[in-house]
This record gives sequence, structure tokens and C-alpha cells, in this order.
Amino acid sequence: MKPSIILLPTVVAAMICGAPLAAQCVSMDPVIVPDIRVDPLDATGAAQAVQPLTLTFRRTGTVAAPIKVFYQIVDEDSPVQSRVGVTTGPRVEWRSDDASRMIGASRGDAYALLRSGVVALDEDDTSRQANVRLFLTDLREDLPAGVYREQFTVRYWCDEAEGAAPYEIPGIVTVAVQVPNVLSANIAGASAHGEIDFLDFATRSRSLSISVRSTGRYEVSARSENGGIMVREGSVSRQGADVIAYDVRFGGDPLTLEESAVLGRPAAGLAGEQIPLEVVVQDVSSKRAGSYTDTLILTLTPVS
Repeated sequence: MKPSIILLPTVVAAMICGAPLAAQCVSMDPVIVPDIRVDPLDATGAAQAVQPLTLTFRRTGTVAAPIKVFYQIVDEDSPVQSRVGVTTGPRVEWRSDDASRMIGASRGDAYALLRSGVVALDEDDTSRQANVRLFLTDLREDLPAGVYREQFTVRYWCDEAEGAAPYEIPGIVTVAVQVPNVLSANIAGASAHGEIDFLDFATRSRSLSISVRSTGRYEVSARSENGGIMVREGSVSRQGADVIAYDVRFGGDPLTLEESAVLGRPAAGLAGEQIPLEVVVQDVSSKRAGSYTDTLILTLTPVS
């Protein structure tokens, strides 16, 4: 079951820091990447997503001279693998069309210019655009449901002054990735239907396994067609020696057989869980011989 998701754009105000504006060769327009939705449970979807975007550099000052700008996109808080978010968000890579190489960097990267793109402004250009691509590299990662946001810094050098301190524009590129709360469930064996057979009632407790995968918390409810009793086949009575009452447990927790009663469960994760659905019947020694049945409808719903 996949609930509807409403995505709200994020508005970011860019702040330029570093040397005074007059000393910089260019400024840059804020970039808001369209919201990206990732469903780790979608086995038919691609394992990697690509989002193109454009960086716009604008000349500062009045000197009309050619400028070559070397730039890279810096992740401020993910030193090992660039992510949207701090430590558990989707993994990303940045690539420049003009350089055909990686342009993503971390705050502590050495030899930063080895991971940079380049954009050139002719003497009569007031602005120039650079086309880059954002790659989400592993859409099968076990990501909890939620919205992951990151504001990336653009670091740049004017005319590649080797050893010179770069200019930086913090938070100028904003990325949001949404992982919806989605769930898949079936009875072990990949079926939506199953049967618990008590045979001759030699044991009063039997169970089957429910396979659940989810990116977030979910609720379980149950409804019995006979109101929580098994009724003897062919019987016109729903009491006494013609019915067998029973209790239900889901993952060891009691499950009330009313649709309005729900049992909360934590996220099962991408690997999933095998959860026992256990039925325990009352003493059957005083019941009439026959076949007793009931249908139990189990509903699992992601929590918004």
C-alpha cells in the first residue's frame, strides 16, 4: 500500500562569503533541484537515478576580460561518501558535463582541483551556465522513510590560481530526496492467502509466517468474519458446542479482532521480517465433531 505524497519545494536564500564581492570574479544563482522520490521496495525501478541541473555563474565587477572558473560541489558533513543528509541519507555523486569527471568533494579533500569542472566567460559575457548531473547511486539502499535534505556549497577558483584560496558560496545548491513510507506483505510462500489447519486439535496453538518489508512504521488490524469464533460446518447455531473461540497474536502481541483496534509495529526494513501469526483455540473437549472454520482478514497499513 503506497500512500499519496505531497512534496513541498524548499526555498533557500543564498549567502556569499569569503573575500569581499568586489574581489570575486563571479557570483552564482541559487539552485533548487526538483524533489526526487525514491522507493527502495520498487524492484522494477532503476537502481540509479540521474537529475540534470544548471549552474549559472555571473560576472562581478566591470572589467571586461575573459574569465575561466574552476568549480566543484562540496558536501560539508559527509567525509567518506557524499550523501543527502548527514549519515544515513541517499548516496550521491556529482558530475560535470564539460569536464566529464567527478566534481563532488568533501570539506577536507586534498588536491581539490582534480575534482572540478570548468566554465569560461568571454570578455563580452555577463553570465555563463554549466550543466551538471546529480546521480543517486544506490536506490536499493535500506533507507528509513522520510525527507532527506542537504544544502551543498559551491567552491570555485578564478583562472585556476594554483595555491590560492578558493571562493565559496554555502548552501547555494539545495537537494531534497523523499523516501515514502511503503510496505509489502504476504504470507510465507508469496501468497496473499494462507491456511492454519488444526487437524484434530491435538495442539491448541498453530501459526503461519507473514513476510513484511517496510520503509517505516506500520499498523496491523484484523477482522474475523464470524466475530472471533470458528463455527462448525453445517451448524445453524453460533454458540455452545458448535463454536470454538480463539485468540490471535501477531509477533507475540495480542491482536484484537476489530478493525478499529490497531497494533503498532516498527519499520521492517528492506531485508524484511518473518512475523508469526499465531492462533490459540479454547478447550475443544466439549465440542461436537465436525469441521470448524473462520476467515481472518489481516490489514497492514503504513503510518503517515
